[in-house]
Amino acid sequence: MSRTLLAVTSDLLWLGKLRNLATRLGWHLAVPQTKLDITQLLLDGDTQLVAVDLHHPRFDFVETIRLVRGTRWDAHLVCFGHHTDAARIARAKEIGAKDVVPNGQLEHRLVELMQAPSTHG
Repeated sequence: MSRTLLAVTSDLLWLGKLRNLATRLGWHLAVPQTKLDITQLLLDGDTQLVAVDLHHPRFDFVETIRLVRGTRWDAHLVCFGHHTDAARIARAKEIGAKDVVPNGQLEHRLVELMQAPSTHG
């Protein structure tokens, strides 16, 4: 079975880093353009890891976290944002995102999860 990283970000720097990381570790990278795309990719059994940008200009992170949790509770959810934005980080944790990291730690955290035997959690 193929493993998919669903990257809910439009940041070109992060998209490049995530694409390189996925390729290096043998994962497929999916980048949704609409809410329907997110839902369809979550329903795909290959999606094991979801990275949500707390500063995405088109997707509200609260709605996106709730969509992920309501659709695929078994997929590992990692939210990331500016380390100085304590309010968004706290809000993400408050609504159920257990794994919230500052941008500077995202790549390291994803490598850990993508190399683990199981990414569910």
